[in-house]
Amino acid sequence: MNLSKTNSSGVLTKAWSWLTGNSTSRSILWNPHGVAIRETDAANNSAVMACVFWAMRNVGQATPLVQSMGARGWEGINDHALTELLRRPQGGIHRSDQSSLTGRKLLAAMVYSRMLDGNAYALKVRNSSGQMIGLDWLPHTAVDPIPIKGRPGVVDYYEVRSSTGNEKVAKEDIVHDMDGIDPECPTQGISRLKSVMRQIQTDNQIAAYSQSLLSNPIPSLLVSAKGDGVRLSQGDADYVAQKMREVAGREKAGGVVVPTFPAEVTPIGFKPDDLAVGQLNKLPEERITAVLGIPAVVVGLGAGLERSTYSNMKEAREAATEEFLVPLWQDLASTFTEQLLPEFGSMENLRVWFDTSAVGTLQEDQDALHKRVREDFRSGLLDRASAKVELGIPVNDSDYGQYWVRI
Repeated sequence: MNLSKTNSSGVLTKAWSWLTGNSTSRSILWNPHGVAIRETDAANNSAVMACVFWAMRNVGQATPLVQSMGARGWEGINDHALTELLRRPQGGIHRSDQSSLTGRKLLAAMVYSRMLDGNAYALKVRNSSGQMIGLDWLPHTAVDPIPIKGRPGVVDYYEVRSSTGNEKVAKEDIVHDMDGIDPECPTQGISRLKSVMRQIQTDNQIAAYSQSLLSNPIPSLLVSAKGDGVRLSQGDADYVAQKMREVAGREKAGGVVVPTFPAEVTPIGFKPDDLAVGQLNKLPEERITAVLGIPAVVVGLGAGLERSTYSNMKEAREAATEEFLVPLWQDLASTFTEQLLPEFGSMENLRVWFDTSAVGTLQEDQDALHKRVREDFRSGLLDRASAKVELGIPVNDSDYGQYWVRI
């Protein structure tokens, strides 16, 4: 593999820097109707990035680990090498060659690429013996899957753009997480943003218009001489226009202009109130967040805050976790199982899974938990030991087999 060089310790290290500039094939989001939008437009859209940054912050709430299937179901293996690798992707690389990439940063970076492009990539770092010892994140703008000739849905190899040119990387050396399948290019995932490109463009135009209004608070005006005997030369007209800009434009907004001739000033065009700018951006926000699967209220967008209360905010956060984060964790777990676990021997009865026990929004409300356990205990469904286990209370030997009996 030409993307690495071997150091004195026998470890393959990075010998390149990524080219992430504009690429015709990867910097354009499209849909079947042919309305194009550059990915940079999506990356510069506040509604889109509010969702992306929320996902990047919260994906690390769950911890990836390797589980084995036993008599009691799936159970975690604490000392599995892949669990440690996912926790410290640079841990097996010589200290002098390590980057600052942590497990949480790797997950966040993959989520960033996945949400903007539908594809996320990581490079398997190997030692001189070919053993995988680490992971490096690859920007999605620097990677292209190349299909096998005659089989458009099967990857032959990956083409990675670097400062030294395009490099051919074996598919066994790349971790490729896909969000669904792009029907136009089956070796790639599909960006959900393709379906809301018009809304992204609309939202960006609203932001640009608002910025223009604030930068130039004077509306377009028609200044005309008032009275039959008053005429202005072109030079006088240009002078009046310039003075109005100087006295009442930009940081001097609110300045007073006093003409020395009878004048009539007529606004031209639409006022902000006429266009209802404050309402226009709500439709794009609603559709962008709906497509991405994160309620607008959760990421603080105005489209959701109008109907926000304390109770429905809690429900919205739970919905965002269950409808966005949980499927995301399941997809990533499947990718890691299929593409990383085989590097560590037999996959039989093993899988990568995300431990969600520390995710607060997935935990049962404590009042509801106590009420449920109390009712199950009183109905005879649980003995005292089982009830205590449910509530996290230490169990005594005398608790086993003790059921509620009404006297």
